Amino acid sequence: MSSSSSQRPPAPRTYPQDYIARIRYNNSLPPPIGPPKLLDIPNTAFAQYTDTGFASALARSEPLNIEVDSELGMPLDLVHCPRVFEGDDSILRPIEPTPPVDPRDRLLLRPAASLGKPIARTASGGSSVSFLRRTEYISAEQSRSTFKSTTSLQLIAIPTNKRRTQQRPEDTDPVRILAAVMRGFDVANPDDAGPQSLAAGDKAAQNAERNWKELKHPNKPGVKAVETFPLLPHLEGMSDTGGYMVFKFLSAPTDRATEGNRDVRVDASLFQPVERAADDEDEVVDRKEQFDFYIPDTTSTAKDVKRKFSYDSDVDEEEEFRYKYVRRYETKDHRNHTAFDQQPEEVALSFHKGDEKKPRGAYFYPILTRYTIRPKRKNKLQFSSTQREEVDEPPAEALKLKIRETDQGEKRRRVEFISRWDGAEPVAQQPEEAHDDEEDAPGEDE
Repeated sequence: MSSSSSQRPPAPRTYPQDYIARIRYNNSLPPPIGPPKLLDIPNTAFAQYTDTGFASALARSEPLNIEVDSELGMPLDLVHCPRVFEGDDSILRPIEPTPPVDPRDRLLLRPAASLGKPIARTASGGSSVSFLRRTEYISAEQSRSTFKSTTSLQLIAIPTNKRRTQQRPEDTDPVRILAAVMRGFDVANPDDAGPQSLAAGDKAAQNAERNWKELKHPNKPGVKAVETFPLLPHLEGMSDTGGYMVFKFLSAPTDRATEGNRDVRVDASLFQPVERAADDEDEVVDRKEQFDFYIPDTTSTAKDVKRKFSYDSDVDEEEEFRYKYVRRYETKDHRNHTAFDQQPEEVALSFHKGDEKKPRGAYFYPILTRYTIRPKRKNKLQFSSTQREEVDEPPAEALKLKIRETDQGEKRRRVEFISRWDGAEPVAQQPEEAHDDEEDAPGEDE
């Protein structure tokens, strides 16, 4: 048995066969509207029958039979509004009175938001869904048997969340809202708060110390005030332009900042605007502003520059500070705020605990301009001689900075800006001093 089974011939090898069904669809075209025109081609033309110009010459030899109507085949009524050019515009106005809507058309006047949404639940308990849905299984059994486990912390947070979402009466009552606003003025001015000067008649405002301790955040009940500062303008630090400029770097300005350590030389850095010569003034407006960035060559130089601006420092106009060139920056985003005579939109705050030179307070500095700058990339494209090539002057590799006292013109402008915050009128300048100031203005030739 074993010998006979071992000598059994192998089974024939099978090959898969694919069934190919060839179906021919009939795509017959309808007959033409008019019978085709038969052309009389002479027998001598068979020599030029395959020539490309034979059909063109045959078309030129046959006349075109065009049936021209009164309007030459084109309707002249382009408006499709009868009597509109005769002064009758009743067709353009809505019909008055409005005709009633047919009951069969009311279904078409439903709002678009109601289309595709479930109106009622089905008999099996599930809700009907629109055809615009995600590719997932939707069944009534899943909706009824859904179970989500909760932890003990979530069970404790449920009543707390309900309590927070409850709307308080003072959130909607106009009288309570007005009283809370007026109470804020009493709290902000504890020296003037009293029975005679209470804005809302709140007796609790008489105790200013308790009001400062009970001060609460309007939106976060759990947040309390740790320390308070009076908001004051820094009149002694006011510039002759009435505000300050803010520059934001998109990347670290120096290599020291990239290592995780702050470079103190950036505090005494300089920005020099790049001036470009252009034939048209409009071209200068379209271009982005560029600045050359300089920093002190050493850390000690930066500390000496900052020491020059202190109160006790004597200005030596002959002392020089060396700066080195870093790179050129271009403006990515530029935003101008309102003028100084209006309410500032953005300010910088500096908190000071108080000393002999400056009292305690949160001093604000108006921000007039904000720049977001990034390093300028080198243009690797080569322009042809016919195109206009912008050639910028190379920046100076180093600068020498000298610090001087403010002149009469700068002092006068600074006093004018200070008087707007202080409420006092600026001191009138003598005509002779003003004349000398105009002649000795820096940057002007005599």
